Amino acid sequence: MIIDTIKSKLTNHLFQQNEWLKKDLSKHKSKSILFNVGPIHYALIINESGLPEYRDHIDTYDAEIKLSISSAIELMRGNKKAHIEIKGDIDFATAMSNLLKDVEWDYEDDLSQIIGDIPAYHLVKLGKKVVHSTKKTSFNIADTFTEYWLEEKPLIAKKRLVEQFNSGVDRLRFDVDRLELRLKKL
Repeated sequence: MIIDTIKSKLTNHLFQQNEWLKKDLSKHKSKSILFNVGPIHYALIINESGLPEYRDHIDTYDAEIKLSISSAIELMRGNKKAHIEIKGDIDFATAMSNLLKDVEWDYEDDLSQIIGDIPAYHLVKLGKKVVHSTKKTSFNIADTFTEYWLEEKPLIAKKRLVEQFNSGVDRLRFDVDRLELRLKKL
């Protein structure tokens, strides 16, 4: 399939730009991992040189990392408490996820080979500004909706109110247990 060929070439190019991965992954040679982010599946195998390599299909995986799209978005926002499900070789999965956080694509270098160094530099600089302002704007919109749903049209309960409710339920449960003990004594 064309999509798998593109995924393979891009993934392998990205990992070749990050040769430092070899040092940490050389002990995991021939191990495979499957990433499931919602409906998207991405399989990698550590090749003989110690770099991850894309595969469109692997029969069995040594590890699997599964998360929902909303959890992936939370991770991108910096929320470390997003729900992630790990199966199989946990040490390998943890090593892979920690290393993948530091993988960087040198898109300026790739772009400079097509359009030249100076235009690539300016295009990347412009792109970073656009991404930064888009990210900032989207987070501001999300915060605005959150505030609206908390204050104006209460669809979401405030954390303080939920905690008060929970402590009230706990207090009531404790009182009921005490009352049952008193009744048993009578």
